[in-house]
Amino acid sequence: MHRICYCAVLAALALVPPSLADDAAKPATKTYEVPYRLTVPKHVLVRAKINGKGPFNFILDTGAPALFVATKVCNKLGIEPDRRGWGTFKRFEIEGGVVLDNVKGRVEDPFQLEGMNGLGLAGAELHGIIGYNVLARFRMEIDFTSDKMVWTPLAFAPPAPLGMGGKSGSAGGLEIVGSIMKMLGAFMGTKATPDVAPRGLMGFDVADGDDYPVVKAVLDQGPAGKAGLKSGDILTKFAGRGVSDRDDVLRLSKKVLAGSDVKLTVKRDGATKELTLTAGEGL
Repeated sequence: MHRICYCAVLAALALVPPSLADDAAKPATKTYEVPYRLTVPKHVLVRAKINGKGPFNFILDTGAPALFVATKVCNKLGIEPDRRGWGTFKRFEIEGGVVLDNVKGRVEDPFQLEGMNGLGLAGAELHGIIGYNVLARFRMEIDFTSDKMVWTPLAFAPPAPLGMGGKSGSAGGLEIVGSIMKMLGAFMGTKATPDVAPRGLMGFDVADGDDYPVVKAVLDQGPAGKAGLKSGDILTKFAGRGVSDRDDVLRLSKKVLAGSDVKLTVKRDGATKELTLTAGEGL
């Protein structure tokens, strides 16, 4: 009887699926947190280095069949396209730790790229498009409330794109769209990379009051503190404009640049005072 039970135990152990043991032995698949931001038209923008140089700005587009890199970037890096317009990028490194070796990509300027740069829609100059032949290698999780995506490598090698011997945007004359948008952007005075001017820092905050906003906090060594503004002051005018609530102050303060003089009119202990501060550098 004991022998039968013993054999039964051995049989039961033999029925344990070997895959459970195998799965425990397998290392966990590495994931990458890839920083991103959204452009004005809501494209996902990431940064990447090519052969150790950069970073360069790329938008993600699953509708693009391949990786596209601007011709001026390739010229700068010394990457020559073959007779069909393809280049090999020995090391393509996406911010967040994703590294791809010997990636094939198109060396050209798609009309979408020229158009967005022409109108300055991305808020930064775009240098290329990351398309299907790269993106299909990963499972991507995007939470638009976070500033990072999660990329998980897949055991999948996407096939090489077919039928891309010439200019990819030449079919149907769509390449002229990029030129028109670039021309329109130049006419409007927009740039691919807009000029950045630091916002003025004033060093105080206000809250809504009965009739006017009331100063609720002042940085002692900030521009407002040095000008004599005090907590509890009632702010009636900002830069000569009447203000009635906190939103008015915020709206006007956004237009103040670093180094600008701002005149404040306040009520304190029943008296009206005028103070002038010089804005510092903020973000």
